[in-house]
Amino acid sequence: MTVDAQRMKDDDDAIRAALASLKNATGIPVAMYGTLLADNRLQITQWIGLRTPALQNLIVEQGSGVGGRVVATRRAVGVSDYTRASVISHEHDKAIQDEGLHSVVAVPVIVQREIRGVLYVGVHSTVRLGDKVIEEVTLTARTLEQDLAVNSAMRRLDAGKTGAKQGRVMNSAEWEQVRATHSKLRMLANRVDDDALRRELEQLCDQMVAPVRVKQSTKLSAREIDVLSCVALGHTNVEAAEEMGIGAETVKSYLRSVMRKLGAHTRYEAVNAARRIGALP
Repeated sequence: MTVDAQRMKDDDDAIRAALASLKNATGIPVAMYGTLLADNRLQITQWIGLRTPALQNLIVEQGSGVGGRVVATRRAVGVSDYTRASVISHEHDKAIQDEGLHSVVAVPVIVQREIRGVLYVGVHSTVRLGDKVIEEVTLTARTLEQDLAVNSAMRRLDAGKTGAKQGRVMNSAEWEQVRATHSKLRMLANRVDDDALRRELEQLCDQMVAPVRVKQSTKLSAREIDVLSCVALGHTNVEAAEEMGIGAETVKSYLRSVMRKLGAHTRYEAVNAARRIGALP
């Protein structure tokens, strides 16, 4: 397999993982991904939970239906009764009816300011998909955006190599090792008394996440990132406190602050949210 083919496979794998994650997180049976084509039309290229072939590989014209509106507005769109919704056009009603979908939510997937595709979820019953579903689809889209951005960056690196041996893609275990190294490096920096050396170690930590950093609208302090780094390694509050040389109550305070800033409900949601904004690798 060529390097470029491997990168494309990586994109497909990331999309499949996003669809599976959505289904598991929401319990919604149908999840689809529409790829933006060169002429700004969408094509449904991946799916899970469809009962018929009506929507499989469907071409969605620019501006039409839910997906076309998402591309036009660059915003999430949700409809609780597709064929009667007034906010969309209805060129694809027959395909929707043949599949039996009722409520649909779609969110854009944007990489480097360009729409790459649209992430959909849908149900065959009259269940209304509320704000929490839109939020979950949006969070999944952000994670997928980061994965696709990494793959795009790797493709550019591969294209820029001249006469050098092509590098291979890190597998998931190797990427987890990078994350663990980042966390341990931050903890090491905390133990260093020399200010200049500590700053240098912190700069190395920043460089580890810089290639996949998403613009941060939420600013986390260095100590908040340190706490998240410990959580990412599976440490309890007591273990994190011992590692950082602070009290367990102080760790709790940092975690509460982080979760509030990131809109997370659990410590592990906070870690995932921090990864989405590029604060952790």
